[in-house]
Amino acid sequence: MVFLQEVIRHIYFAMTAFFGLLLLRGLFKRDTRKSLIYDIVYAYTIIPFLLRALHIR
Repeated sequence: MVFLQEVIRHIYFAMTAFFGLLLLRGLFKRDTRKSLIYDIVYAYTIIPFLLRALHIR
């Protein structure tokens, strides 16, 4: 049971890192809507993914 829990935990952190990287890529590779407001929204959505990927809660 503990092994399965650890596997699920690692999959969870890998998923959050993957989605965080996708959001970061989207932040820097945008062609439309390049205003400061959209940068703030991207940063606001990226922060939880990065904190979880770095094991900071």
